[in-house]
Amino acid sequence: MHSPVRYLSLSIALALPSLAAGEGFFEDSTFKVFNRNFYMRQDFRNDSGFRNPQTGESKHMRAEWAHGVTATFESGFTPGPVGFGLDVRGLFGWKLDGGDGQVGDSNAGNGLIPRRGYNFDGKPKDDFGKVDVALKLRLFEDTVLRYGDYRPASPVINASDTRLLPQSFRGAFFENTSIEGLTLVGGKVESGSDRSATAHNGDLGTAYGGRFKEADDFIYGGADYKYDGRFFFRLHHGRLDDVWNQTALYGDWIQPLGGGWGFNTGFKYIRTRDTGKSLLGDIDNDSWSAHVGATHGPHALTLTHTRIDDDSPFDYLWNTWDFFLNTGSQVSDFNNPNERTWMLRYDYDFAALGLPGLTLIARYLRGTDIDGSKVGPGYAAYQNIRDGRHWERNFWISYVVQSGPAKDLTFKILQATHRVNGDHTAEADIDELRLIVEYPLSLR
Repeated sequence: MHSPVRYLSLSIALALPSLAAGEGFFEDSTFKVFNRNFYMRQDFRNDSGFRNPQTGESKHMRAEWAHGVTATFESGFTPGPVGFGLDVRGLFGWKLDGGDGQVGDSNAGNGLIPRRGYNFDGKPKDDFGKVDVALKLRLFEDTVLRYGDYRPASPVINASDTRLLPQSFRGAFFENTSIEGLTLVGGKVESGSDRSATAHNGDLGTAYGGRFKEADDFIYGGADYKYDGRFFFRLHHGRLDDVWNQTALYGDWIQPLGGGWGFNTGFKYIRTRDTGKSLLGDIDNDSWSAHVGATHGPHALTLTHTRIDDDSPFDYLWNTWDFFLNTGSQVSDFNNPNERTWMLRYDYDFAALGLPGLTLIARYLRGTDIDGSKVGPGYAAYQNIRDGRHWERNFWISYVVQSGPAKDLTFKILQATHRVNGDHTAEADIDELRLIVEYPLSLR
């Protein structure tokens, strides 16, 4: 308890019981319960496989089934120019199926069910959970400060929610909306709590380089600007202590054309350079992604191209996930050293056939020119690749109940086929299936 931020947080926590009696704290609060039932199976094909983290035995299938519940209380703010509030989130998971031989390492692959141990190499847990707590302070209606467990959504740090339970980070955060259309965000992250973690003191690191006890913090800031409902720009920067500086620039444009037609295009550029002790070695990475698309009634068609310009992969914070580049996919990120990727995507909304709530997304991606011959020791998995290639095909079907007692009940079927070619040994041939049922309840 040495930092001023922590002293402030303790003071607020002690004062909250009396402050909460005022208007706003409970009157503007919400309480929601989110249920997620998740089955995930990965079949490794053509002699591909993985090793059991505990026994070292070679396996050709990972399969996990679990149920998760996230209960979230978000208070309003006490009245006045400075308002106090509190957010509490309870996260609980139960293993429904998945023995020691089929559960992954809590990180790569399935990642629904945690294993015991810092290196995720113990036995799978039957049940698990944690509680996220964040104190918040509102200044003059347009600025919110937080300290505690939070889920930032930035191009340089995006808390993942692609498995059973969501990821969170512990630290100090701010958000300002004083200028119409402009949102400013930032923060200093001290530690992380993975999607399957039961504590909040996880070391920081990168998805492809691993975690580092020497990386003390992650500091970031950024601006999002929306104009006229058609233009959206993002400029964010983050520094992972003694690893890298990373800058992300996004731009999107949506243009109605009349007659039911629409046009959209956008780009993403992410610049990564090593800093400090360079724990991952020299990094001089420029990653680009651009897309162009058209919509007509229930149909949407999008063409995307991505380039990784460096002898290192496009990397991001440990276990975070977003479509950082437009070609990120279900099995592969398509972010290998020097890779060139093309993607064709088709969306269809079945409301046009009288089935509102039912949607389909079909995607095909192909990556070529993967060359890891000059990567540093931090990315050793790529060192033997000279001419790597791979492709992936996705079919994603989702249905959301539109009315009645089960309103917002959601069913998802996500299927992916991924195949590697050439000498691309850093990834595997996988057929993957995810079956997800989600049911949100708003109790206040």
